[in-house]
Amino acid sequence: MSGDLTVDAVRTALDMSRTRAEVAGWNIVNASVAGASFFVLDQSGAASALTLAAGPDKAAGQQALAAVRDSGSSLISEHAGSDRPGLDELVADSVAAGLQYQVLSESLGRHFGLMRLAITGRSGA
Repeated sequence: MSGDLTVDAVRTALDMSRTRAEVAGWNIVNASVAGASFFVLDQSGAASALTLAAGPDKAAGQQALAAVRDSGSSLISEHAGSDRPGLDELVADSVAAGLQYQVLSESLGRHFGLMRLAITGRSGA
């Protein structure tokens, strides 16, 4: 069932990209508010889960991906202080998250297209 693991891995990466874009958006909105906190997304758990999913132990990879998806908003932490990123950096992070989401969506579409081709013998339209 490596196909299921591939879809789960891409779905997890899509979720992380979406959350990264949301966090960047929150930070952009609050960039001009004096004393406002900013938010940081901890992607290390997702990166570890995706690495584990690519390894030989597919069951462990599946469990790691599920754990990341279940953790949801607990990956977001609030920070206060003067070490907040600049507006340019926040916009760049938002754009990067959007591009990553687009690339992952396109790759998932190609994956499903190949699956359709394998099942039906034609690409369909």
